[in-house]
Amino acid sequence: MWFRSIFLKTLRDYRVAILGWGLGIGVLTPVVFVSISSVLTNSPEVRAELLALAQNPVLRLFAEPIDIVHPGGYATFRLSLVLPLVSIWALLAVSRTLRGEEEHGALDVLLSTPRSRLQVATEKLAAVGMALLLIGLQIGLLAFAGAKTTGLQLELTQALLFGLNIALLAFVFGAIALVLSQFTHERRPAAGMTGALLGLSFVLTSAGRTLPNGEWIGRLSPLYYFELSKPLIPGYGANRGGMLALAALAVILIALGVSLVVRRDVGGSIVLPAALQFRERASRPVRSVWSPHSVFAGSLRSLAAPTMWWGLAVAAYAGLITAILRQAQQNVAGLLKSLANSAPMYADVIARFIGGGDSTSNARFLNLIFILLTVVVAAFGLTLANRWAADEEEGRLELLLGTPQSRALVILSRFAAVSVALLIVAGLILISVTLTAAAVGMSLDRSRLVQAALGMVPVGLVVAGFGYLLAGWLRMALVTGILTAFLFASFILTAVGALFKWPDALLQLSVFEQYGAPLVDGLRISNMLGLLGASAVALTIATIRFSRKDLAR
Repeated sequence: MWFRSIFLKTLRDYRVAILGWGLGIGVLTPVVFVSISSVLTNSPEVRAELLALAQNPVLRLFAEPIDIVHPGGYATFRLSLVLPLVSIWALLAVSRTLRGEEEHGALDVLLSTPRSRLQVATEKLAAVGMALLLIGLQIGLLAFAGAKTTGLQLELTQALLFGLNIALLAFVFGAIALVLSQFTHERRPAAGMTGALLGLSFVLTSAGRTLPNGEWIGRLSPLYYFELSKPLIPGYGANRGGMLALAALAVILIALGVSLVVRRDVGGSIVLPAALQFRERASRPVRSVWSPHSVFAGSLRSLAAPTMWWGLAVAAYAGLITAILRQAQQNVAGLLKSLANSAPMYADVIARFIGGGDSTSNARFLNLIFILLTVVVAAFGLTLANRWAADEEEGRLELLLGTPQSRALVILSRFAAVSVALLIVAGLILISVTLTAAAVGMSLDRSRLVQAALGMVPVGLVVAGFGYLLAGWLRMALVTGILTAFLFASFILTAVGALFKWPDALLQLSVFEQYGAPLVDGLRISNMLGLLGASAVALTIATIRFSRKDLAR
């Protein structure tokens, strides 16, 4: 049955992703429901702390804290940074399903059958849309089941709208990837630019929530319309206007993308004016070289473009968020001043959680941002591991190994280049935050800032090291899936584990827990050495496996 149409075949290819993303994201809501319900029932102190935190304007950098003492409101707030991650799968899937198949020549074979280009494009995109709807369905049903288990009032309709809202947002970014891929010759630039736009959307939405009269800035982001709907909060529900805006935007972009697909040559791209053309580097032939330094230099050249784009994008994000945080702190200062005049005792309570704008309080709140930046750096490490797995799977290493280079030298040189790339990205983050903090008058401990930036590198190396290890036995798609699941689980453990008082042994499994809070407590040298040791062990096993395996499988 699955091979009777392009739609069904493509949907079958996504079966693992549908279950993985649907269950992986979906299980979070009932876990939060069960955990926070127990905490709020048995610990009035936590309830009082949440009420105080809800008054903190700085938290609006991450999400709008609405009714966070209710399990539905708390889940909406806490998962606000997690739920949009489905968009990452959507943009990767869309860029791979058309432009990716053109790269490998698979689309040429498909178009040789009696099917029009319009039919091929629409059926493949319809399969992506159906996959997202199935992911959203699982998320909604699991949220409903979690609510029923804990006795919360949540209608099935609202739970399903919760999942549908996630699917609509993801489809918007998938549609953006479709349009951008018409102007590039490869899938990676299109996916990278769409990912950068997803990050920019977070910045715009945060600015719209925190800057005075800045709501218009938030409206420029699809995330703004996603956050208008809060189906898990009783009495709030889904916002039809916001969901319709997402659906309309997705349809318009899909229509534009498909119209461009049917009008250009297969394997070609839409020609822009010279000033607007994307500068893509032509692939260079691998030269027969003897020096170990040449293998390392070649590895650096191959990673130069992604390192530059990731570094500049993440550094820009770090700088913008730092500036927005400073503005939020100034808003807090005004709030505290007005409260001190009317209710001094209440102002003292808020001040205990907010701080006074000194280097200590600045570090405490900026550390929340650095944890997110560490997640991004870890994701960059994942992409670097993915490039290695892709080069091996697609035969791009065979020409290099045809020269008198040992396999151990090749893999070690490539990983050394990965280390340099991670250092460059961390360095750009450090420079951006340092300059922005100086420009907006935010006092920070410079040594702690250096520690926080450099501490991201071992986290990225662990992810890349285990990616290289997995690539010795598994295909690229499985390597990416396993590493994504690991990062996702680590983020959840760090985000909610301490509040729910999960066992410390469980929390230590999170790679971000090993990172800690360098801006506040300094860098944990023992933890960093542990991460470096783990990456060294993984790389050693990966090197042994790569030296002995048959690349052709």
